Amino acid sequence: MPTDENEMPFKVRISKFRHVFGSPYREQDCYKNIAITRNAHDGSFCAVNSKFLAIVTETSGGGSFLVILLTEVGRVDVDHPRITGHRGPVVDLKFNPFNDNEIASCSDDGTVKVWYIPSEGLKVDTYQWKVDLHGHQRRVDYIEWHPTVQNLILSAGLDHQVVLWNVERAEPIQVYRCHPDAIQSITWNRNGSLFATTCKDKHIRVIEPRTGRIIAKGIAHLGPKTSKVVFLGDTNRLLSTGFGKQFERQISIWNANDLSKPLAVETVDFSAGALIPFYDHDTRTVYLAGKGDGNIRYYEVNDQAEPYLHFLSEYKSSAPQRCLGVMPKIGLDVTRNEIMRFYKLFATGSVCEPISMIVPRKAEAFQLDIYPDTPGPYPALTPDEWISGIDRDPILVSMKDRIEGTNMPKITTYRTLDPTASTPVLPHRGTTQRTNQPPIAEVAPTPKQNLPEQSIPSSMSMEKISMTMPQSQSQPHPQPTSKGLRKIESLKMPATSIEFNNVRDKFQNQISQQQQQQQQQPSQSSLNNNNNQNRRNFEVKKKVWSVDTPEQQQQQQEQQQQQQMYPTNANGHHPPSPQQTNGIDYRQVYLKQQEEIQSLRELMTLKDNRIRILEDELRLLKTPYEHRENELIR
Repeated sequence: MPTDENEMPFKVRISKFRHVFGSPYREQDCYKNIAITRNAHDGSFCAVNSKFLAIVTETSGGGSFLVILLTEVGRVDVDHPRITGHRGPVVDLKFNPFNDNEIASCSDDGTVKVWYIPSEGLKVDTYQWKVDLHGHQRRVDYIEWHPTVQNLILSAGLDHQVVLWNVERAEPIQVYRCHPDAIQSITWNRNGSLFATTCKDKHIRVIEPRTGRIIAKGIAHLGPKTSKVVFLGDTNRLLSTGFGKQFERQISIWNANDLSKPLAVETVDFSAGALIPFYDHDTRTVYLAGKGDGNIRYYEVNDQAEPYLHFLSEYKSSAPQRCLGVMPKIGLDVTRNEIMRFYKLFATGSVCEPISMIVPRKAEAFQLDIYPDTPGPYPALTPDEWISGIDRDPILVSMKDRIEGTNMPKITTYRTLDPTASTPVLPHRGTTQRTNQPPIAEVAPTPKQNLPEQSIPSSMSMEKISMTMPQSQSQPHPQPTSKGLRKIESLKMPATSIEFNNVRDKFQNQISQQQQQQQQQPSQSSLNNNNNQNRRNFEVKKKVWSVDTPEQQQQQQEQQQQQQMYPTNANGHHPPSPQQTNGIDYRQVYLKQQEEIQSLRELMTLKDNRIRILEDELRLLKTPYEHRENELIR
């Protein structure tokens, strides 16, 4: 049958990823018996790198998450150590792209914390953070590490603020207050010179992080539900997911410099779960996973001309997903032609299932066309260099050449010196040698140091109970703190309540004996009688409460006698005599009791601190033995 010469023949689009398929791991290679959180938040409850897998777990109070080695497949122990430092539920997790042993978490308690994970994994529950970042007034919803700069992290909170943190110094660099409502997602571009956000006010904003200036702003999706955005690598394009007016799920492609109108809009379906996009710049593919869905759709992105999106295929599963964790490219298995690996948290169950996206190839050799050079675990800039205005692309590594015995690829691109910058290139930059972490500004609390032990005798001498009286009536005010400390050191308390009662009875008996002796003596003149009674009372009190030597006590008694016989004040006038009843100066007794109460309170504080220190030491000593017993039980 003849054909028209003007008629174009049908053409099939050529693509290397046309037949990509999803392959779930076998049951014995999954992670089971994990109490996955039931939080309805749309954050990342799962994070993974080439060493560890982190999953947010359900707890009755506070917030905790599980960190296990990738090799610990199968049934996870119920008592497996966790990180339990947050006071509220954890809503987002992100591993440091330049340090596999660091992970950041944010929580309902309004803080962002960075934790250190030992290379051999957690052995005990960890509550000591490495860096604690306080700045948000309400819950922190999302966090994102900078893609090229070391120790920079971006956080977005329910207080409508975005904060850029310097983790090395534990301080904020910039606070962005341009959002009138709740922030729903944040994303960096490839070199970290811009970041984009979606907000509940239905706008997408592209922001310059150093100055906080809004580069572009526009309405994205008209539906009231959650919308997400991701940068499409270095193409200056954005991909957003959201809902339309009729609650249909949509995908849109945007020009990052002009958000007034989308370049393309495509309707996916009418499901209710929010679409979470994952973009792989090496293969130019984007994966869409709906919250509560059992399938994963993937598209190939064309940044040259329309159509910008080409649907490839779909991975289907009967088990709904709560969240997906994404393995970095350097952790993939190149022998299986694996281009992406997800870690799926089941929405109904306690299983984490790895899913590999594989390109079917018959050849067993390394496939260079599907594994281009990819960003490696090496920072291209320091925070100071980035703040000064320098931007650099990520340092690329080869997926083929790996260092034996490790998972660290070799570098294929070297970070050159910017001729306009004044900061020199350090000799260890751009090499396989990892840099040492500088000391952070705010570190985790360390166990309390042991205080010198003080012996507390079981008995108490009446002459050494320390609470001294004022030397004269011209000094009514208490002495400085150093004197109070001296009193506390010399204070000897009875060890039991029986000894305390004995001391009290002995003191009361002495008082009664003195009063009986006064009644038996013949009456004298009222003035002499009052002076003698005051002197006797003073002597009894000095015997009980003073810690001075006998010579000092005798001098003080003589001074008191002279002042009682010839009392004068600073102006030379006679002060009014104190009120006395039955020969007892109640004012002096009241002052003594007040000083005694204060000293006892200070002593109780010292004892409480000592008890806390001993409890901490006991807990540290019991931890290794409990771990050994658990291993023996297993």
